[in-house]
Amino acid sequence: MDTYDVVIVGGGIAGLTTARDLRRSGHSVLVLEGRARLGGRTWYRRFADTDHYIEMGGTWFAEEAQSHIAEEIRRYSLPTILSPAGKELRTVLGGIALSGEDFPVPSAVRPELDRALATIVQESRRVRFGENLDDPGLRDLDVAFSEFSARLWTSPVVGDYLAMWAGFAFGCLPEELSTLHALTWVAGYAHEAWTLDAAPATKFGEGTWSLVNALAEDGAPDIAFEAPVAQIVEEAGRIRVTTLAGDTHVARAAVLATPINTWSDIEIPALSPAKSLVAAAGQAGHAVKVWALTRNIPEYLIASGWGGPLNWISEQAHFDGGRLMVGIGADASRFDPINREDVEAAVRLLAPGAEVLKFDSHDWTTDPYSKGTWAAYRPGQLSSSYAALAEPEGRLFFAGSDVARGWAGFMDGAIESGKLASKRVASQLEAEV
Repeated sequence: MDTYDVVIVGGGIAGLTTARDLRRSGHSVLVLEGRARLGGRTWYRRFADTDHYIEMGGTWFAEEAQSHIAEEIRRYSLPTILSPAGKELRTVLGGIALSGEDFPVPSAVRPELDRALATIVQESRRVRFGENLDDPGLRDLDVAFSEFSARLWTSPVVGDYLAMWAGFAFGCLPEELSTLHALTWVAGYAHEAWTLDAAPATKFGEGTWSLVNALAEDGAPDIAFEAPVAQIVEEAGRIRVTTLAGDTHVARAAVLATPINTWSDIEIPALSPAKSLVAAAGQAGHAVKVWALTRNIPEYLIASGWGGPLNWISEQAHFDGGRLMVGIGADASRFDPINREDVEAAVRLLAPGAEVLKFDSHDWTTDPYSKGTWAAYRPGQLSSSYAALAEPEGRLFFAGSDVARGWAGFMDGAIESGKLASKRVASQLEAEV
């Protein structure tokens, strides 16, 4: 039985940030990670059977709007690059390809789309980014995005565009997404409803692994891999963390830094009703992300659509005579991303005639250590449980992009939550000395 000041469950960016900060304040730390790697829902690895590296999970950020990740980039001098800008921009709505003056919607209904986006921006001004979202005055916004957006359009093509905007950004269906959560992103991005061809496009030049590795090396906590946790129990002024293998670790505090959708897999008697309710329902993110090396596709195409398995594709590189496209769809159940025919058919809906040479994907929805993709809160979850999600339960503290007060769903939110958790833990431990 090991004894530490703090045991952290989860070796993603939030857990490693927490560990780094606690180690800097002189505490002994053990990180328990279920996988055989660090990084959580980020994963930088080789594409298929090539030597080209890709991001299987979290990728993009906006340094100008996301101060926490910007601080880490400066701290570790991490190189960043921009995804290629699109040379050909296209939307496919109602089965019709739109480009040129009819991009992203037919010019005749562009004023309707502009009014809809202006309303989204206007409503976002009610949200104080990074502050409590369970304010009763915001409850009317904690409804399904499909319900909220229905009053913004009369033309079906505009309705499809808004659905596509929500589906791509949050990796879920519009009826599954809280409008309030969607508006927090707009508020955080200086009240700008970015379009699908102008979303945050900065990424790490040497992959997300550069950040993950920097955090791990800086903090240098003890790390146990392939150590999924079965139980977290507070007793006799200590907290006991037991793995599925039966290993027990005792600490003065523990931090749960895993995705909300995995909380129900751990026996935690102290978990509050509000947390238990959200954990049982889960957050709604269930996107699919697929990479495909293609031929017969326009140079630096960015195409988006609604109704097909993929809602967005974009060229990220070219090698071996092909163009490497990344695609994201709002619903991982719509097609099989490890089936060539399914992948090629999905790509061709946005790029007719495309030929898929190689492809690669990871199913985050069935991965037992994520059980979903990035955070997308369901209608009603924020107004009922927001304040409780990151609050400590005795000696158990919480971190993770899912429970961030700001950019929930982004790497920035993971870092923010890790910093807050480490401060709370350190404060409690110091008060006990």
